[in-house]
Amino acid sequence: MSDSSVRVRFAPSPTGWLHIGGVRTTLFNYLFAKKMGGKFLLRIEDTDTERSEDKYTQDILSSLEWLGMKPEEPLLYQSKRFDVYRKIADDMVSRGLAYRCYCTEAEVEASREQLIKEGKKAMYARTCRDRTAPPSDKGPNPPYAIRAKFPLTGTTSFQDMIRGEISFPNPDLDDFVMIRTSGVPTYNFVVVIDDVEMKISHVIRGDDHINNTPKQMYLYDALNHQRPLFAHLPMILGQDKKKLSKRNGETSTNAYRAAGYLPEALLNFLVRLGWSHGDQELFTMQEMIDLFDLKSVQVSGAVFNTEKLMWIAGEHMKKADPVRLIQIMETDFASSFSGISLPRLKEPLAITLIQHTQQKVKLVKELADQLHPLLEKGVMPVDASTLKWNKDPETKQKIKNAIEGLIDFARKKLDGKKTLGEAGIAHADVDQILRGLCEQHGIKLGDFTGPMRLFITGQATSAVGLFDLLPILHWEDIDQRLQACLKA
Repeated sequence: MSDSSVRVRFAPSPTGWLHIGGVRTTLFNYLFAKKMGGKFLLRIEDTDTERSEDKYTQDILSSLEWLGMKPEEPLLYQSKRFDVYRKIADDMVSRGLAYRCYCTEAEVEASREQLIKEGKKAMYARTCRDRTAPPSDKGPNPPYAIRAKFPLTGTTSFQDMIRGEISFPNPDLDDFVMIRTSGVPTYNFVVVIDDVEMKISHVIRGDDHINNTPKQMYLYDALNHQRPLFAHLPMILGQDKKKLSKRNGETSTNAYRAAGYLPEALLNFLVRLGWSHGDQELFTMQEMIDLFDLKSVQVSGAVFNTEKLMWIAGEHMKKADPVRLIQIMETDFASSFSGISLPRLKEPLAITLIQHTQQKVKLVKELADQLHPLLEKGVMPVDASTLKWNKDPETKQKIKNAIEGLIDFARKKLDGKKTLGEAGIAHADVDQILRGLCEQHGIKLGDFTGPMRLFITGQATSAVGLFDLLPILHWEDIDQRLQACLKA
């Protein structure tokens, strides 16, 4: 099914870093637009002039670019449109659809408290609703806000694409402020004007906006514009089933990038927070587009499971193109490498190492940390004090004798070759050789490989086993590190 009239938007406020809940909303909008053959747009809702900052806008843009969800038309900035909003508000006043409110904040709050005392709903008491002129006790030209003149009878209803029909009794709805006394427009007012101008056909957003919808319905009708279709997404919950917090997942998108998640893994995880396609867990972006359907979005909250996120990250890491992983490491994780190891990412050895390592790690940062010592030249600084051989001098000497045996074997076998692999030594051969040396010198395989792994990789544990490393690393580097091991 294709419908080029479908137009959706993501409309963040640049008052903080783009967090993971915003990305999920963006993703569902993006998938729906692509599935329907429509357009995905972006609007920066920066009417909060005190808290909005350009650094947050740039964070939103860079995050969406990293995730591969770019808007298809120029951005709209609300802060540049205050004159437009004011003109429309004044027109609504002239048509009796809105009114000037001269009440101060203190007076509004006092009237709300009085309504509560009377057992009524806390809302504006509509003190100025029928005024035709400013109150005489306010002086000449008193400041005023502009409020919507909401109907006092009837019901406002809409058909939510996820939740079905939702209704609100009009008497329970407030005459909400459209333009503050300061002249700054409010969210519920400007969002409708912008959606009209941007020809938004579907509003897909979090369910925390449900209560805003009847107010916005009133404005669509007042502007004589067809209402869009609404779909309210379930809330993302922490594992404690409460609203997601920074402690259990809600953090900036760039934090996930800095941790080394692949963007496709993060999106795959987020699409499953509230949407499903049978029992399928792993999706490519194209699969998400092809399969996405708002009818399959659940109503109940979706739990953010960090263990599942890590599993999905690992599955996407296994399938990632090594050349692309190198590009990511050069762009995002250059600091994980030295002046020697970073250029060596261009060598064929790096591709080979990645093909082995990406099967064991889950994050690009982990991959970079594993590759760095393997691409270094010379001896790696290590702490050999924790090695088991220090407890038994006799075993230590046997292990060193076995290492010398491996060095002698390699030198004879290499015959000018750079690696044991080039000399025809593969994983199975290394296995046989090392086990043979263990039997010859009366030592256990784990005791033998432990010191070699530490000195060759610079780490006590490595994502790539020695049986895989010995054939592919340059023997010159291995030899230097084994010589250091013999001196330990």
